[in-house]
Amino acid sequence: MIAKDYVFVPDPVDVLPGETVLIHLVNGGLVPHELVIGDAAVQEAWERAWAATVGGPPGASPEPPPADLAGLRAFVESGQRVDIVWTVPDDPAVLARTLFGCHLPGHWERGMRAGLRIPAPQG
Repeated sequence: MIAKDYVFVPDPVDVLPGETVLIHLVNGGLVPHELVIGDAAVQEAWERAWAATVGGPPGASPEPPPADLAGLRAFVESGQRVDIVWTVPDDPAVLARTLFGCHLPGHWERGMRAGLRIPAPQG
C-alpha cells in the first residue's frame, strides 16, 4: 500500500488461518518504524501510547499498553531488518478484525496500516 511518502505492505495482506509465517520487517527509510499486529483496540492503544511521546525528548519511547492491548509488536530502526514469527489466527472472525499498523507519530495517519484477508480458492 502506498500512502503519500510511506510504502507499507499490500492492503489487504493475504494469509491462511492457522499458518505460521516469517515476517521480514525491512526498513529502508530514514526513520524508525514498527509493526503492531492486533485488532482495532490494540491499534488504538499503541496510537495513544505514541501520542503521549509527542513533544518529548528525541527518541522517546512509548509506555507500552496493558498486556491485553499490546498485541504483537516489533520495532525496526532505519536501515535495519527484524524477523518475527507469527501464527495467523485460526478463527476467520478474529482474522477479519486483525490489522497491521505503525504508530510512530503521524505514521498511522499517513496510511501505514493494512488489513488481512483469506484469499479466494484458485481454480
